[in-house]
Amino acid sequence: LQQRKLRQLKLLKNALLKRMFTAKKSPTLRFRDFSKDWKLHKLQDITDRLDNARVPVTASKRIAGSTPYYGANGIQDYVKGYTHDGEFLLVAEDGANNINDYPVICAKGKIWVNNHTHVLQAKNKKIDILFLMYALKFLNMKKYLVGGGRSKLNAETMMKLALKLPELDEEHNIGVLIKNMDVLITQYKYRIQKINKFKQFLLQNMFI
Repeated sequence: LQQRKLRQLKLLKNALLKRMFTAKKSPTLRFRDFSKDWKLHKLQDITDRLDNARVPVTASKRIAGSTPYYGANGIQDYVKGYTHDGEFLLVAEDGANNINDYPVICAKGKIWVNNHTHVLQAKNKKIDILFLMYALKFLNMKKYLVGGGRSKLNAETMMKLALKLPELDEEHNIGVLIKNMDVLITQYKYRIQKINKFKQFLLQNMFI
């Protein structure tokens, strides 16, 4: 039952994304009271790239602390100090574990970022960072990558990516909706893990 609900949630999310992030001037599925066409923007026009502040630190030289230390695929460690402070999008530069679900992460507050992920910050408060994260995740990043075994997303290529954006309130509503769906998906995954662990416990301890 839990597995079936999880599959249904994933299918629903994918269907929503396809109808919202469309090639048309506006999506085929929208919140009520929004009717304006979405406008095309290059990433370089709506975000600043803050890669110059990145500092890679080998594991043996990191000082333990409370600041999340980010690599291409997310948090790798917690360290003392920080390289960035604010609200950012982290887009894997190289070393992505799954290029079919390309790592794009929303990070807030003090963070430490190494040299394997690009750091983007919205140029103004008229961009909802959560919406922007999902818009980037929906793109097929594979066609923009270069290199062989360790595929790379060059900064120049990334900043020229074009995205369609609605007005801020609609961005916010879409971002919150998809985030809530992701929370539900995570909760179902956790429940399934607990059920599987319980089954394993029963098999190991009751049927000897």
